[in-house]
Amino acid sequence: MKINFTCNRQEFDNDYRDILRAFYPFIVLDDDGEMLSLELQEIEENVFDCLIKCDNSKDLRRFTLERVFLADKGSEYYEIKCNAQIKRHSKVVLYDFLVKLTGQTLPYGSLTGIRPTKLYHETLQKGLDAEKYFLDTLKVSHDKVNLIKNICDNQKDFYYVKDNEVDVFVNIPICVSRCSYCSFISAELKRVKQFVTPYCDILADELKRTKEIIDKMGLKVSSVYIGGGTPTSLDDANFERIIKESKFDCDEYTVEAGRPDTITKSKLDIMSKYGVTRISVNPQTFNQRTLDLIGRSHTVEEIYDVYKLARKYDFDINMDLIAMLPQESEEDFRHSVDCAIALKPDNITAHTLALKKGSTLKVGGYDNSSFDLANSMVNYAQNALEKAGYLPYYMYKQKYMSGNLENVGYCKSGKACIYNIHIMEEVSSIIANGAGGISKRIFDGDRLERLANPKGLDVYLQRRDKMLEDKEKFFS
Repeated sequence: MKINFTCNRQEFDNDYRDILRAFYPFIVLDDDGEMLSLELQEIEENVFDCLIKCDNSKDLRRFTLERVFLADKGSEYYEIKCNAQIKRHSKVVLYDFLVKLTGQTLPYGSLTGIRPTKLYHETLQKGLDAEKYFLDTLKVSHDKVNLIKNICDNQKDFYYVKDNEVDVFVNIPICVSRCSYCSFISAELKRVKQFVTPYCDILADELKRTKEIIDKMGLKVSSVYIGGGTPTSLDDANFERIIKESKFDCDEYTVEAGRPDTITKSKLDIMSKYGVTRISVNPQTFNQRTLDLIGRSHTVEEIYDVYKLARKYDFDINMDLIAMLPQESEEDFRHSVDCAIALKPDNITAHTLALKKGSTLKVGGYDNSSFDLANSMVNYAQNALEKAGYLPYYMYKQKYMSGNLENVGYCKSGKACIYNIHIMEEVSSIIANGAGGISKRIFDGDRLERLANPKGLDVYLQRRDKMLEDKEKFFS
């Protein structure tokens, strides 16, 4: 089935596309993975029409949504609040139409945003019945509402952040090889070797400037998170320099080591020396055929060896798994979940594959659209992890994700990652360092502004002075 959709509000273009895209494969997309068209027509001032035409029917189906006013026309918030309400209600109407058209419902109903739990928290803060709103208005399924509610309950100890608290993020956008599902800006080490030491030089300077800003403003650091990329792909000398410069007076210090083929005893020693409290040893899968297929240049045996070595240190350990990797059956994914649980790491994050533009899988035309398979995999992970004593504590969704599902982080009691909660719920200012890092600053409790560092390694190196000047202004 192909759909031609016309509407009169261009500022909602992406939101409508997300709803339509969520019904794939029940609706056919064009070669670029987009709807055939999405055009806009103004009908009258306070009403807009959506016209949907199916290629297998001569009928022109129409639905009309009246504008809902939430504030007086004289209010400065009139247009913002009105637009938000229009978008929310029109997405529900479009969702209902597509349910009738396709005979399919989606686990998250009309909800397409990245942060379902953030919306749930905000609904509660308005004094509304969030559970009823998600079920009745947004059409989210009972199972997903329960999952969202449980996550929000498990976040309570970390959700409220003091005005003078910040988190620090450090980005190492370098990997030893590129996984076929990856769309990050990370560069392969062999291609950027000449940039590694100069990059670490400037990153160390940026971290020193970050410490000056924190001291000057009298801020307290809640957590530090070094991600990428793969931070442990750096040589020992540069790795130690960055780990040392990234040490702050805080209780949580995470290094996303990730790739087992980059984690060595010397790097574990360095992290232990400078007070790292949490690391990742990420299998993604425990099936060797899949590891080879997706470009992970390590073996299943290495996952076990590195995990056993890391357990000799006083680190909390996270393991990532991905549902819907190419050529994996439900049994393959169940095997990976069971293997991870048997190792008893402190955290297990269950991802659902998102086919991002720029990834090798996307370019190669890989189809991750089997809703039933994705749903079965995700449900198995949730049930098995909760049965093993893991609690869901953070969540986020992405575009182009199998089954319009989600990524969920699970933890043993008392082992939640503070940084993951803060960044997903956007309740804490974040001072980001390194190429592609995005700083966030929260004003007056609810206004959030962003400052992005240059993305590419070469541009980051060229814009050092301007970047440091912008950051100081942003946080002063």
